[in-house]
Amino acid sequence: MPDRRRIALLLEYDGYDFHGFQDQGELRTVQKVVQDALRDLSGEPDLQILSSSRTDQGVHARGLVCHLDTALNVPLDRLSLALNNRLPDDVALLAAADAPPGFHARYDAIGKIYTYRYYLSPTRPVLSRHQAPHVFGPVDLERMREALPLLCGTHDFFAFMDQNNNPKHTTIRTIQQLDLEFDRPFLTLQVRGNGFLYHMVRILAGTLLAVGQGKIEPQDIPQILRSRDRRLAGKTMPPQGLCLETVLYPFPLFEPMEAHL
Repeated sequence: MPDRRRIALLLEYDGYDFHGFQDQGELRTVQKVVQDALRDLSGEPDLQILSSSRTDQGVHARGLVCHLDTALNVPLDRLSLALNNRLPDDVALLAAADAPPGFHARYDAIGKIYTYRYYLSPTRPVLSRHQAPHVFGPVDLERMREALPLLCGTHDFFAFMDQNNNPKHTTIRTIQQLDLEFDRPFLTLQVRGNGFLYHMVRILAGTLLAVGQGKIEPQDIPQILRSRDRRLAGKTMPPQGLCLETVLYPFPLFEPMEAHL
């Protein structure tokens, strides 16, 4: 049997026309599209990719990491070119690297960075309707910023989790950084943490929006966390505003993008 190698892939995709990342049979998913392209390229019909994240339908990614084992013995630059030639326009391979021994895209990750974008305008978005939900009416950004440090740190985020999804382990998570940036008409929330519960970032985005709209007081955030009551937090925002920006590892995995320019 030919020697097999483990390769890490860095993917970017527009989630609008996908039924999420995870393979769901005949449905169009990111995993299925990428696996089909890799199987065609390698001639390995059972080749599978394992991902750092399983984004939902409509959610985007600029830096999702996955890995695969293959007997394909080609230089990485040729692999990248050949794979991108087989991928559709809404998904692209940004980088490929020979992974360290034993590397696992999911279990070796030490954190992730997500962004959530809101479209703040009296008129609805047209060109950006699949990247940011429309928010109509006044939003107090200073109130939202006042709430940010109250969500940072290590907390039980049970109230910020989809209640139809039972976690197998603890609901305690650490948010290391929360930032808001307004570039009219887009308001962007950036969240960095060691891990996230199901729908957690979208519920954080909905809760902070409710603070900005005066529906929740900033000082109520600690009580919402302590309550473990999903009803006290804000709504789950639509998926199209969410983007996985970066998966963090304790070691460098890919060369800086500038090295390929």
